[in-house]
Amino acid sequence: MSQVTMTAPRGDTSRAAGPNRDTLGARMREHSTFYLMVAPFFVLFGLFGLAPIVAAFWIGFTDWDGLNPARFVGLDNYAAIVTDPLFGKAVANTIYIWIGSTVVTVGAAFVLAYLINEYVMWGRSFLRMVFLLPLLAAPAVIAIIMSVLFSTNAGLVNAFLSFVTGDRVTYEWLASTGWIKPIIILMIAWRFLGFHLLLFVAGLQSIPRELYDAARVDGAGGWQVFARVTFPLMLPIIFFSATSSTVGAFQLFDEPFVLTNGSGGTDQAAEVLGTMLYRTAFNDFRFGLASALSWVMFALIAVFTIVNSRLLRVRV
Repeated sequence: MSQVTMTAPRGDTSRAAGPNRDTLGARMREHSTFYLMVAPFFVLFGLFGLAPIVAAFWIGFTDWDGLNPARFVGLDNYAAIVTDPLFGKAVANTIYIWIGSTVVTVGAAFVLAYLINEYVMWGRSFLRMVFLLPLLAAPAVIAIIMSVLFSTNAGLVNAFLSFVTGDRVTYEWLASTGWIKPIIILMIAWRFLGFHLLLFVAGLQSIPRELYDAARVDGAGGWQVFARVTFPLMLPIIFFSATSSTVGAFQLFDEPFVLTNGSGGTDQAAEVLGTMLYRTAFNDFRFGLASALSWVMFALIAVFTIVNSRLLRVRV
């Protein structure tokens, strides 16, 4: 019996090499409609997202005032930031506000969410809407309202204290180095309490009730149920909430800027990284130094986010 050997034509090498594999150009032509639909996003991201990031990274190594040609200075901007005493004060103030606002906002939101989830049977949606209302107000407007409340001569806080004590109180709250940061923390907590509350209520409602019933059947009390069931299952939500609070604290600008009229307050007690960045770029016109400072802020946000993940024992 003769054997017949099948050979591919000499002009068709793709079949002889294996399964037909289209080139990148052929695949793009085949799915051209899809690529045309997603192209606007990548074009806009490249122009307004990626290009400014790359430009800021390069400008951070230059001395540039926005008008004259940039002069390459290497790491001098970063060295100037680290050795600047104002930078150390801004970092300390930012960390103070970050810790205070995170503890107050996240803690109060978790407690309120737990109480609403356990004891409120009717009107949960209404409560969530009420707590979310402060997010509709602009931060600058909230800061103006707060400056009126804590005004020296016509503020409601001093008026209330005068009514309680019987003596006229004219305390300068916004000029106090000890009270300016707690006032900023109060503003942040009032504004973002509803956001974190909504996260925690959604997380608590996603926990199966069978886990609570099983824990109670095993003899666990209220605190044990919370410590062994509720809190461990809520850790991812707490981590996300703490991370968003960290990013917001290190990007803080509106509240301290409006409260102190852009001066940073008495003895720079309200100077944060955001206001320092603004003043460096748009008051001093040192755009190279401001770009370097923005990357330092990015590094600090990354470091403290990792710290959050380690403290909460959550893998990111």
